Amino acid sequence: MQTIYVSPNSPDAFHSLQEAVLSVPDNRHETVRICVSPGIYEEKVFIRKENLEIVGQNPETTVFRYGDGAKKPRPDASGEYGTFNTAVILLAGRNIHMENITVENTAGPGHTAGQALAVYVAADRCSFRNCRFLGWQDTVFAGEALTCNMKNLMLPKFFNSSSVPIEYPVLRNYFRDCYISGDVDFIFGPNVVFFDHCEIFSRKHHSESHAFITAASTPADQEFGLVFSHCRLTGDEEPASVYLGRPWRDYAKTAFVHCHMGEHICPEGWQNWGKARAEALCSYIEYANDGPGAGTDGRASFSKPLTHPDLEEYYSRENVLAGDDGWSGL
Repeated sequence: MQTIYVSPNSPDAFHSLQEAVLSVPDNRHETVRICVSPGIYEEKVFIRKENLEIVGQNPETTVFRYGDGAKKPRPDASGEYGTFNTAVILLAGRNIHMENITVENTAGPGHTAGQALAVYVAADRCSFRNCRFLGWQDTVFAGEALTCNMKNLMLPKFFNSSSVPIEYPVLRNYFRDCYISGDVDFIFGPNVVFFDHCEIFSRKHHSESHAFITAASTPADQEFGLVFSHCRLTGDEEPASVYLGRPWRDYAKTAFVHCHMGEHICPEGWQNWGKARAEALCSYIEYANDGPGAGTDGRASFSKPLTHPDLEEYYSRENVLAGDDGWSGL
């Protein structure tokens, strides 16, 4: 495996992750590892590659951060950035792995900055281990890169001119032992995503309205959406003030399996976003959870607390992520 290095000080290494990524040829079949030295890297990074590993030493000391928010004016004065131009790191392609790294959007809370992505995951077979994703509103977006016209993305020329494919029937992502913080819809999108033993931290909300962890937009014909397995739902929000999720699109699918839910989770658990149609079409699953916020007696009528023992296998990592090629996230 070829290994290249990023360091803010070494003369023998790239000084930015973007430079290191651009040194890797498109459509390379062998995996390239990029080792990132400790440091705070103030940069936006656009990645359209295949077979790439980006590895830090410790997420506490290896930090990528930037402060674009949706309300920021565009450079050409044509309007505001919008949600999807704010990502600190945009990942597109296939077989990309990130480990021991923090990605932080420093724009601030949504009521002042608007939506502000830490990471935009538009890659199939994309995995994260022992990483931290820090933000407020819309911290982690898991969705495709180009086909949705509403995004109107401002992408660099090298990204658009790359020959690496970025469109796949389904995009699958795996988060293991990660920490994700935010307040409103801070994990959202249409991808199949498996969160494994992660901590999901709800930051204290700066508005009188309720806060939400997820906002799935699962396609109607997709079997899985966002799946949380053996995760810990923590936070410094007020008790009973945070919803597990609401449907960004009508067929939203979200499942919490064997998770520990803190007292900040509200009894209703789920909100319909004012959509009667979504109540009939969405799939909100809870199975074998515990903790002060896990009680299901007061849950919204359109959620589904389930007990069938075969759900252990159905919501396993191997089954959720398998697709047509048997990928397991590892």
